[in-house]
Amino acid sequence: MTDCPANGEPFSVSDRASSSAALERAYRRLVACYPRSFRSESTEEIIAVLLATAREGQRRPSVAEAADLLRGAVRMRLGLSSCPRTVLHAVRLMYLGALAEAAVLVTVLLSAGSIQSITRAAVLRDVGPHANPAATQQLLARVASTVSVTILIDAVVALVAIAGWLLLAWANGKGYALARVGAIIACSLYTTLTLQGFTQGDASYSPVPPLAASSAVLAIGIAAVVLLLMKQSWPYYARPAAARQSSVTS
Repeated sequence: MTDCPANGEPFSVSDRASSSAALERAYRRLVACYPRSFRSESTEEIIAVLLATAREGQRRPSVAEAADLLRGAVRMRLGLSSCPRTVLHAVRLMYLGALAEAAVLVTVLLSAGSIQSITRAAVLRDVGPHANPAATQQLLARVASTVSVTILIDAVVALVAIAGWLLLAWANGKGYALARVGAIIACSLYTTLTLQGFTQGDASYSPVPPLAASSAVLAIGIAAVVLLLMKQSWPYYARPAAARQSSVTS
């Protein structure tokens, strides 16, 4: 037995059944990304809706369908399915902050040679052309060592900051009140250290890319904290522990 789709090419009922089965298996693999508690209640309903709206002869989910399902799964896994938009945007900014901090790390490492050169030129300019050559070389060696250690410390700090961004994003998505306090403290500390570095002349020895990345991180952190402090965000952090636990995915 055959049938004809819209394009006029006949296909058998068995082909249709095979396409439907393959599509259902693909949908189930995507739905498997959702939390267990959600799957146990809603899997069959979701699969039925997806199959009912699928195109004739469709064998796999479209890119848009897969992206939408995966985006929903990520939101539920992170506890963002029930949070207000202000918190949702703040958490997204925190993940963006982690990415920006990674950019800081990469630019600092890639700019290590430029930082050494800029520092060396500044030292030579300060000591002047008539300084003792041997003493100047010793000074340059000490400065180069100090700069290398500073770059290493900056790299470690960037790695810690990335982990901090990710942790704060996850915890704020879950609605933990201490996470919001932690985000405020972290932003205040980062702002203070960044401004202190600028006032002490760090900008004079750093190339543009690390400075731009650091400024982006600072702006993202301030924007995220502002969103967390908005009136719409407060009820989400005031939920009882039992209500918060119910939204935590398993």
